[in-house]
Amino acid sequence: MQGILTNRALSDSIFEELIPSDHFLRKVNQCIDFSFVNKLTESLFSPNKGRPSISPELYMRIKLIGHLCNIHSNRNLIDHIKYNICYRWFCGLALKDSVPHHSSLSRIKKRLGVEIIEQFFLEIVEQCKKASLLNHASVMTDSILLDANASLDSLILKEKDNNTPPIEKGKRQLSNKTHISKTDPDATLAFKSGTPRTLKYKAHVTSDSVNRIILAIKITTGAVHDSVPYLEQLEYVKMKGLYPINETIADRAYGSGEIISYLKNNSVTTYIPLFSSRSGSSENGTLPGFQYDEANNYFLCPQKSILKPCKSQGDTTLYISSTMDCKQCNVANNCLAKIKNKGRAIRYVTRNKYAELYIQMKDEMEQEYFKEKLYERMWKLEGIMNELKNYHDLKRAQYRGLENTQIQAFFAAMALNIKRLVFFVLHKIILILIQF
Repeated sequence: MQGILTNRALSDSIFEELIPSDHFLRKVNQCIDFSFVNKLTESLFSPNKGRPSISPELYMRIKLIGHLCNIHSNRNLIDHIKYNICYRWFCGLALKDSVPHHSSLSRIKKRLGVEIIEQFFLEIVEQCKKASLLNHASVMTDSILLDANASLDSLILKEKDNNTPPIEKGKRQLSNKTHISKTDPDATLAFKSGTPRTLKYKAHVTSDSVNRIILAIKITTGAVHDSVPYLEQLEYVKMKGLYPINETIADRAYGSGEIISYLKNNSVTTYIPLFSSRSGSSENGTLPGFQYDEANNYFLCPQKSILKPCKSQGDTTLYISSTMDCKQCNVANNCLAKIKNKGRAIRYVTRNKYAELYIQMKDEMEQEYFKEKLYERMWKLEGIMNELKNYHDLKRAQYRGLENTQIQAFFAAMALNIKRLVFFVLHKIILILIQF
């Protein structure tokens, strides 16, 4: 199937006269090969049955205009294409051609599905890779909240809570545990400092650290913690063959012992501060005078009494002394270990299984190179998040449901990556021309 711009719109001389030669959409059409769209969707459309359908490439071009130009509504987007010469040209529509109805965009989206749109996204990343934008091995990760297409008024009590006594008007207490949106069950209550507590989704974004190409974007409900899909995202990038990962940069939301330990064990250099400045401080076995014997898994107090492991909760193990040792101890009143039970002489210390890692990370966090990486992440990745929300239509969900919002996120990421690719290719061409 031939490209969309091979029709008569391309030969219409009025477009050439009216559209500036340096218009951004001209640059996009020059730098991006859209032929993959029809190839990926060929099996979904019958060539000789039913009425002619809207070309998938036309659909993608229309949606990209929406995300490149931050037009949120499909209805507004179609209206813009009707009277904007540049948009018509980019879509391959002549002046007399009819523009698809806005409802067609929803039907095509449903027919293509999230898997096909993901293939579109991966193809754009591949074109960035072929253009030499992905020659390094460092990634950055962060997340942003976007408003769901549902209001707080849509919240109802979950079935198991139907017998809960009604709450007086003006004193309604809302929680993800007790309430669910009847219009968008996938959306959840989420809060971030400086923003109202509303129904939201969360976009988890991983990009390369140099040219800021988005390599993975995953939509979850707003209540999912940043760190939950993190390792899955890194694995996604490697599994798809998009980018080798030798270095990761993220903020403290990702700084759990499990994540940092996993990455270091897989020879990945990490620039991720600990989740809390207190991480491991009271659970790392560094209480003055108390020595941890790793071979025998016990603590030795300053008076040489043994504290044996008692129970574990999560990553933390409790080590307790014997009653007799503490009763006979001459310095029990000044002991730094905590009393386990009032009225009893037993003392205890705790140790996190990542204790040694915490100590190592606290030292690394004080190094200048570590701080420089975090500063680089801040201005680069925060810039990406700002672009996605305020320039590429990822501030509010256009549709409802996780899959629909994921499709929106893929298009927003494609728009940003296309913008990066266009400017990189044209800058490269300018440098070549300067040399000659």
